[in-house]
Amino acid sequence: MDILECLKRRDRASLVALRKAGRYSAGEFLADIARWRAFFKEKGIDSTVLFCENRVRFAASLLGAWCAGAKTLLPTDMTTFTKERLQKEGHFFVTDDLPILDSYLCGSEDLRLDLNLPLVELFTSGSTGEPTRVRKTLKQVLADIETLDADFPDRPDASAPVFSTVSHQHIYGFLWTVLWPLASARPMTEHRLIFPENIFEALSQNASVILVSSPAHLKRLPLDLNWSAVRDHLNCLVTSGGPLSEAGLRLCAQAFSKTPYEILGSTELDGIAWRKRRLIGQGDVDESSTGWSPMPGTDVSADVDGVLRVRSERLNPNEYTRGSDRIRFLKDGRFELLGRTDRLVKIEEKRLSLSAMEEALLASGLVSEARVLVLPEAGELAVVAVPSEKALSLLKESKLMLVRALQKHLRERFEAVLLPHRWRFEPMMPTNSQGKHPLPWLARLFDPRHIEPYAWTIQRRGMTLYFKAAPKLPYFEGHFPKWPIMPGVAQVQIALSEAARYLKTPVNATEVTNLKFMSIIKPGATLRLTVSYDPESSKLKFALDDENGSRHYSCGTIHFSVRR
Repeated sequence: MDILECLKRRDRASLVALRKAGRYSAGEFLADIARWRAFFKEKGIDSTVLFCENRVRFAASLLGAWCAGAKTLLPTDMTTFTKERLQKEGHFFVTDDLPILDSYLCGSEDLRLDLNLPLVELFTSGSTGEPTRVRKTLKQVLADIETLDADFPDRPDASAPVFSTVSHQHIYGFLWTVLWPLASARPMTEHRLIFPENIFEALSQNASVILVSSPAHLKRLPLDLNWSAVRDHLNCLVTSGGPLSEAGLRLCAQAFSKTPYEILGSTELDGIAWRKRRLIGQGDVDESSTGWSPMPGTDVSADVDGVLRVRSERLNPNEYTRGSDRIRFLKDGRFELLGRTDRLVKIEEKRLSLSAMEEALLASGLVSEARVLVLPEAGELAVVAVPSEKALSLLKESKLMLVRALQKHLRERFEAVLLPHRWRFEPMMPTNSQGKHPLPWLARLFDPRHIEPYAWTIQRRGMTLYFKAAPKLPYFEGHFPKWPIMPGVAQVQIALSEAARYLKTPVNATEVTNLKFMSIIKPGATLRLTVSYDPESSKLKFALDDENGSRHYSCGTIHFSVRR
C-alpha cells in the first residue's frame, strides 16, 4: 500500500497526531512533508540519518526524504561511536535540533513515492553482537501495514491514539508507532512514555488508548498507582522486542486486567507471529495459550535442522529467509520456541551455548536474570546477572562468595575451562528503548569506572546504592599518589552516570549547584549513594555518605536542560 496516497485522500482537517502544542492535522502534516522534500532536493541530499525523539518530526522528515528519493538510515542509538561512524560515510543528519523549515513553502499535491526504491536502512539491536544493517524497499516496509491490527482476534479501536514506551528508531516501534497509525488513520503521539506515571497520565487523559510497550517496561509496572481508575481506558496492549516473563505477565493482569498481545519478530524477518497468553487459577499460565500463531501472509516453517524460516511479501516472496530460533510445531499449526542458534561460541576449542549457561545460572536460584557474553576486546567469558533475594546476603558478605556459589553450580554441567572469568552483579539489566540488552551495553558494565553495588533500593524517582570505593577504581590514579583520594569531580560523575544507568535520567548536565565536599574518600571506604530525580524541573539531587549515614562526603544538585 502507498501510505502517502492514503494521507492525501484524508480530510485535511483530520487528526494525525496529538502534540503538546495542540492538534496536528493531515493538512499540516502533508505541508511539512512537502517542506522536507524541498529541503532535501535543494540541498542535493541523497542519504540522511534520521534520529529524532520527536515522532512527528521524524515521520515528516522520513516521508519528505522518501519523496525526494533520499535513502533514510535509522540507527538505534546516537552514541559517539555510532555518530562518528555514520559521519565518515557522509550522510546528512536530521535531529530534533535541526531548525524548523518554515521558509520552504511548497504544495503537497504532487508528492509521490516510488515504492520500488530501497530507501530504508534499519539497524539490528546488537543484542547478540555488532549491529548489522538491513536495507528494504518502500514496498517491503509498507507491505501489509494496514493489516497489522487484523492479526489479532480483537481489532483495536479505530480512533484510539497510539501511545508507546518504545523508540521508533527500532523496527517494532517504527512499524507500530509511525507507519501503522498513519496507514490506519489513528492519531500518533509526539514522544514516547518513559515512566509508569506517563502511562497512567495517558490513560487518565484519553478515553481509549492503544499502548505499544516493551517487556522491560511491563515487567516493572508499579502497583502503587491507581490503575483500577484508568484500566478501562486501555483498549489494546501490544509488546515486542524480547520475551515477557511470567512475572511481567502477572503484573499486566494486576494493573490492566488484561494480558498483552506479544509479537515475535526481528529487523531481518519483520513480524513473524503473535500470541496472547492467559492466566488461570492462582496466576498460572494457561499452557494452551503459549503457542505462536503466524501472522497473516507469513509462511513459517522449520528448516531441516529445526531452525525457523519465513517467507512473505515483506521479505523475498520467492524463497525462505532463515532465522536464528529453533522451533517445534504444535498439532494446531502454532509453534513454540526452543532457543536461539546464534549464541554458540568456542572457548579453548570447546563449543559453548551461551543460552544453555544462562539457563543453568537461572536454575541455581541465585540469580533472577543472567546474560553470558564474550567481552569484545578481552575475549573473556563474562556474566552480567541480577541476584535473587536469597543471593543478596552472599553478595553483601563478599562478591567472591556469590561467584563461588554460582561456579559450583555451573561445574555440575560445564567443564572448568568453560567457566566465566568476569562477573558483574547488577540491580537490573541494562535495557535500550526496545527493552533489549545490547551487547555493547552489557560490555560497558565491565568498564573499571563503573562501581559495583552490593545492596540497593531503586524506585521510580530515586535510588540508594551501597558500594565500596575499591582501590582499583581509576579515579584514585594520579590524585596524590602517596595519599590517594577520590576527586570531587569523580564523585559528581559517579552520581550522574549511575543515575542514568538505573533511573534513565539524562546524561548531559548543564550545571551543578549547592555542591559541598565535607570529607575525603579514601580507597576501601564503604559508601552510600542517594539520588532523587525530579523530571519536572530536570534536577537530580545526590549525596555520598558512609554506609550508616554518620559521615557525609559530598552532596549537590545536578541540572539538565528541560525539554519543551
